[in-house]
Amino acid sequence: MVFGYGYGDHGDRPVIEDDSFGPHGTTPELEKHLAGMRIKEQLTFGTPGLAGVALRFGLFYGPGGTDALLPQLRKRQLPAPRDHGRVLPWVELTDAARAVVAAVERGRAGQAYNIAERAPLGFRAHLLCVAEEFGLPKPMTLPLWLMKPMAYAYAITTTNLRVSTAKAERELGWTPVHPSSRDGLAAPRATR
Repeated sequence: MVFGYGYGDHGDRPVIEDDSFGPHGTTPELEKHLAGMRIKEQLTFGTPGLAGVALRFGLFYGPGGTDALLPQLRKRQLPAPRDHGRVLPWVELTDAARAVVAAVERGRAGQAYNIAERAPLGFRAHLLCVAEEFGLPKPMTLPLWLMKPMAYAYAITTTNLRVSTAKAERELGWTPVHPSSRDGLAAPRATR
């Protein structure tokens, strides 16, 4: 997952696969999460006899990935702080599945590939798109400081991360069908 690059502000430059992956976390909770991603890639690339490829996915959404949010948004139980310009990489689940097939067919052993849409979107902005697409109430705005006791949720909502998918496009022949989560969320409605 792209959070393997670490949490926090990564600036405006898109992160590429050669950038540091699995940095040490700033809290015990984050360190456990980052260590898991670090170890997963070490096993993928370092296990004898395994020609492993790592896919670093953006945040998943789409049928099966967004469904759990709907009851919470419906009951206004999923508040979110303002994004303040922070963005995250997202990927629709069928686009992610297409990337897995491309990696199996064309991925180079020992390589990692970023898999995400071209238009990153903040966490709150994504929730607003979900609410709009499904005709649900907008999530309540929550002051960011109220998220601090929820270390992982706070880390996600305060992260600013863009990733480049140029390597996946070039080597795997993969491009997302949906350039943004707004497009991906609207796609099932368009086919009805």
